[in-house]
Amino acid sequence: MAEIDDLRDLLAETRIELAKVKLKSTTVITGTELLLILCFFPLCASFVILGIIIIWKVTSSPETVGPYLDIILLALAVVSNPVSAGVGTLMGRYAEEVKQKRKTPEEE
Repeated sequence: MAEIDDLRDLLAETRIELAKVKLKSTTVITGTELLLILCFFPLCASFVILGIIIIWKVTSSPETVGPYLDIILLALAVVSNPVSAGVGTLMGRYAEEVKQKRKTPEEE
């Protein structure tokens, strides 16, 4: 009977350790993060596409785009502020999550 009790205790400890490992290896996206990604993705995609179009038009026909280049780059600059703020927010949350996962049980 004592051996069975020892095995049960060992099984319980193993389950706890397994739960801790599963918790460290999973990534959970909250509702706020999901909304941020869904709202942020079209803005980021438009920023990239606008940059590609600017480069393509300037290299293919600089004489027609040249007079309007300052206005076009201003539009790109206006879009770049929210894009960099969104990237900063996402990376900050990711860094925070990584720090929490790296904590050892002694620190908790």
